[in-house]
Amino acid sequence: MKKYFYILTLFVLSISACKKDEPVGGTAVQDLSGEWWVQIDGTGDYYGISTYNTADNSPSQMWLNVTKFYGNADNTIFGKVNVNVDNKTFTGQNVVNKGTYAGGLTFTVTNGKVTPNGAFGPSSKAQTDAIALDVEFSDDPGTVYHLKGYHRTKFVDDDH
Repeated sequence: MKKYFYILTLFVLSISACKKDEPVGGTAVQDLSGEWWVQIDGTGDYYGISTYNTADNSPSQMWLNVTKFYGNADNTIFGKVNVNVDNKTFTGQNVVNKGTYAGGLTFTVTNGKVTPNGAFGPSSKAQTDAIALDVEFSDDPGTVYHLKGYHRTKFVDDDH
């Protein structure tokens, strides 16, 4: 009889432990987020940048990481920029670098824009989103980098 009681108890516990998975939702800035390949003025070498949501999932700010463009693995550069999700635009004035780049670096972002389906992967020809932004760094005042590129397609031939 004890054997049946233990089996019944285990059965009840296993059924009560089952829960339905909650549906996975997106983030507030998902239409602006991702990994991007950009070029200066749309020509020359490609550089990787990334955009992603803040920890509080703010609909008015996102992180912009330009380490692979202006820094390196030892000197990271990223900060929060302001976004308008409806217009798919982003800007930031004297954004404080939260990375490890020395010297109190700040950067300014203007004309940031994501254009849905506005680009094609260079090798795959897969349609993807386009990105454009102008960025100026405080340790190089007066030099504005005009970056243009595309959302990473994840086709190997489109990665740089």
